[in-house]
Amino acid sequence: MPQTSGVQNAIHELQQELKRIQDAITMLKRIHSQRAAMASGGGRPRKRLSAKARRRISEAAKKRWAALRSGKAKS
Repeated sequence: MPQTSGVQNAIHELQQELKRIQDAITMLKRIHSQRAAMASGGGRPRKRLSAKARRRISEAAKKRWAALRSGKAKS
């Protein structure tokens, strides 16, 4: 029965393709979980600002807002 061997070959090829697709899905899931871990803070630790740096930033922001308010008051 020559048709049986053709069917068996088709089954074999489909099984190989299924394995290749399952491997690709596994790889994509792994990549996705790694990216999710990085996005959730699992990556580099955040740099901490010193009290002096926070104070400088705060003073600069206050100065900018004061200049903006004084500019609007004059208009």
